[in-house]
Parts: sequence; C-alpha cells; structure tokens
Amino acid sequence: MAGYGLIMPTLILLGIIVFYPLIHTFYLSFFDTSLVLPKPEFIGLQGYGKIIKSKILWIVIKNSFIWTVIVVIFQFIIGLASAILLNQKFKGRALARAIVILPWVTPGVIVAMVWRLMYHPQLGLLNRFLFDLGLIKNYVAWLGYPNTALYAVIISAIWKGFPFSTIMYLAALQTVPQELYEAANLDGANRWQNFFRITIPQIMPVIRVTLLLTSILTFNYFELMYVMTKGGPGKSSHIFPTYIYQIAFVQFRFGPASRYAVISFLLLLIFALIYIGELHKRKVFE
Repeated sequence: MAGYGLIMPTLILLGIIVFYPLIHTFYLSFFDTSLVLPKPEFIGLQGYGKIIKSKILWIVIKNSFIWTVIVVIFQFIIGLASAILLNQKFKGRALARAIVILPWVTPGVIVAMVWRLMYHPQLGLLNRFLFDLGLIKNYVAWLGYPNTALYAVIISAIWKGFPFSTIMYLAALQTVPQELYEAANLDGANRWQNFFRITIPQIMPVIRVTLLLTSILTFNYFELMYVMTKGGPGKSSHIFPTYIYQIAFVQFRFGPASRYAVISFLLLLIFALIYIGELHKRKVFE
C-alpha cells in the first residue's frame, strides 16, 4: 500500500494530462462538431469512412512517411559519422562535442525562423550561395513551391535532430572494448573491416533503439513544419501534427481533428510497441 501511495501522484498526473485527453479524443472522433455546430452530432464510424475516402488523408500519410523516413535515415548517417569523428582523440574535442549539440538544444521555433530566413527567395543565404556557385540561374522560393517545401523543411529537421543520434552513438562507441580492435589489427583487419565486423555489431542494440525513438519523435514533430510552411503551399507539406492543428484550432472542427488524431495515434502505437519490445529485449526495465 505504501508503494501504491508513493506512485499515486504520478498516476493522477498521467491520468489528467495523458489518459483523459486520449479517451476524450476517441470519444470526440465519433461525433461531428464545429464552430457553427457547437452541439456534437453522433455519426459513429461514418466520419472515419469519409476520411478514408478523402484525398487529404493519403496526402498527409504520404508526407508523414516521406518526412519520417528521410529525416531518420540522414540523422542516422550523419549522427553515426559525427559520433565516430568525435570519438577520436584530437585537440579541442570537448569543445567540438559541445558545439555539435547546439542545434538539438536550440528551441524548434527559433530554428524554424532561422531556416525560413535562409530559404528566403530574395534575402536567403542559400539562394545566394547556390547562385554564386552557378548551380541556379534564378533565385528560388524553396518554401513557396509544392515540390520543394516539404524537402526544404526536411533538411532543417535533419540539421536540428542529428546531434541526438550523435550523443546516443557516441555513448555506445565508448563502451566497445578496445581489445577487439587490437586483436583484429593483429589479424590484419583494415578500418572498414573493423567498422562492419566490430563497431556496428557492438553498437547495434543502441542503433535499433535510436532509430525507433527518432522515428516516433520525427513522426510527431510539429514546430518546424508549422512555423516554416504551415502545411503549405496548399496542403503539399502537411503532416499529421500540422493538419490536426489546422482543422482543430484554426477551423474549430474538433470531430474530424479527433479522427485524424486517432489515426495518427494508431500509427505511432506501432512504433511505440516496437520500441518498448526492443527495450525489453535489452532488459532496460529490469
């Protein structure tokens, strides 16, 4: 009883800020409500049927998966490469480790505003840089075209998020026994053989967990996309968080917003279950 009493405040807090909103969202998803229809009208599963038949759902799903897959893959590549570099001994290593973490600890809204200025069609540094190199003949509105807006935000998300992967992989690299490399070098192994046959297998559990965790965080990330494009132009860069916000708090259509939130929750639940299963495999909870 004493143990339950100690965890009761935490359970109450979780119930208020997590479980009640979750249950209420599921409840609202079976109703149709808006600013002009303040009294909820029960429609059951019809609302889900309308959403599944609509084009915007599949646009949002496609954008969300493009956004998540590309960001996670490049955060993995850049994070692992920078972790390997920062794991070497060189002068100023402590300063370099401190600098590389700055994008991750910078608030997302500030990062979005800085990158939006960099992408500015007239004043942006990116256009000036590419123009001076002769790669473009005219300045481009990177956030103003449906074909480029999503990928422009993806680049900024990779830059902001890769330090998290760097920290995870750097911590994992420091646990690899040096005796393995020494024995491999005596057998004539080169750097690539050491990397693929020693480094990767030794840190693979951390790689799996980091990939799953960054997938969940990226799929549900909001600030960068909303501040930089608001899901536009049109609906070309909407992902689940931005579109849910748009129809819930701009259009005040809480019923449809709840249905999109439920679909997003179910997709995220798949990642979460895989992540929790991986933690159990690594005996994190023991």
